[in-house]
Order: sequence, then C-alpha cells, then structure tokens
Amino acid sequence: MAGNKHTSNQSSKAEPTFEAIQVMVVDDDVICLSIVAGMLKTFKYQVVTVKSAEDALGTLRSRSHFFHLIITDVHMPVMDGFEIQNQVREEFNLPVVLMSADDNESSMLRGLEGGAAFYIAKPVSYYDVKDLWQYAVSPRKSKLATPIQRALKVGAGSVAMVQEEKQKRRESKKKAQAKVNEDNEIEKGEATMLKKSKVVWTSALYNEFLEAIRKIGLERAVPKRILEHVNEPVGLTRENVASHLQ
Repeated sequence: MAGNKHTSNQSSKAEPTFEAIQVMVVDDDVICLSIVAGMLKTFKYQVVTVKSAEDALGTLRSRSHFFHLIITDVHMPVMDGFEIQNQVREEFNLPVVLMSADDNESSMLRGLEGGAAFYIAKPVSYYDVKDLWQYAVSPRKSKLATPIQRALKVGAGSVAMVQEEKQKRRESKKKAQAKVNEDNEIEKGEATMLKKSKVVWTSALYNEFLEAIRKIGLERAVPKRILEHVNEPVGLTRENVASHLQ
C-alpha cells in the first residue's frame, strides 16, 4: 500500500540528529578508544566506551534498547571484532562498523560479507566518523538494514566502495598537506624534498605514534614531543601529528 512506502523525502526528514545517536565504541587500546570517542563527540554523537568484548555484550544486554550503532576494533584478545559483529547481529540486530589497522582486501571482504555496515582503516579520521549516522538504526526497528546498507552489495563492490572512500580521504589529506608544505618550503628551504615526500601513515608509524602518546601521557602529548619519540619518515611534520591528535 502507498501509505506504507517510505519516499526519499520522508527518509530525509526522518534522519536522526547526531545528538540523538547513541554509539558504543569497543577497543582494548585505551589511547585509540579515547581518540575515536573524542572525534565522535566533536560531532555531538552520544558515546559510551568499553575496553573488551565481554563488557560490550554485558552493556548491550543490560541496555538493549539504548544503542543505535556499534563501532569495534577488529584485533582484540579473547573475542575479536568479527566475533563481536556476529554476536551483535544475532542477539541485538544492531549495525556494526569495524575499524582496524589491517586494511587489506581480504580483511575488508570478511567483515562486509559478515554483515558489517562499514569498515574503517586506521588511523581513524574525522572524515571517517562524521557521516556514520547513515548506518545507525533505531534499536526498536525489527530490520537492520538502512537504505544505504541495502544499496551496499556485499562482495567486490563493497570493498571497492570502502577503498574509494579511503582514496577520497587520502586525496583530501594530500591537498591539505600540499598547502602546509608550501609554507614550510620558505622556512626550511627544502622545497624539492617536501614536494616529493608523501607521508603515509603505515601501521608501523601509527603504532609508534600511539606508543609515543603512551610514554608521554595523553594530557601532555603535543606534536613536538611526539616527534621526539617517533622514527619519523622524511616530510613528517608537526602538522601531520597534530591532525591525528585532534
């Protein structure tokens, strides 16, 4: 019946505001947990953080109608993100977004084929979390899929979409970095070197970044001090580090 159909205009009007979206973030790394939660709160998401799968499932069981979206790291002890994803889908019927420093295609495909709403490759950026409301659903709805999830076909196409989003993010970062490099050229006299050097946040570099924060302390971690603890590649600047601290 026409009365039961949801038009695109109706869906647009029904989009939840960020303030209304309750998000649970799961990560055994407290630094990563704090950074991702801080990014979400910047956009006014309501955030609850937990450090283990057991705590996550326990919280969900005690507040089953409270959350709209679960974001979990993939690599965790006892129960990994893929297992959490399966348990949450079966028991609570809520969308799960996976995040991991492992950005190879097989890992992405495993998550998406298992029903993940989205896959974020670490380091997580503001760009990654800003529009996660698209995957959030009301826990009172019986069906999990949102219009965007229904449009997302699991398989190679899903991976291509994730990789396309990653590429857009990288291009955006490159443009921003290019502007910073132009300013640094005059001050440092290394125009050629900076133009040719492109900073890539590899898993090893990201882990060094996190280890530096742990040594210094989150409250006292500033770009200058972090650079002193990181075996930085050519071209890594305070601005690069600052962008991951925000």
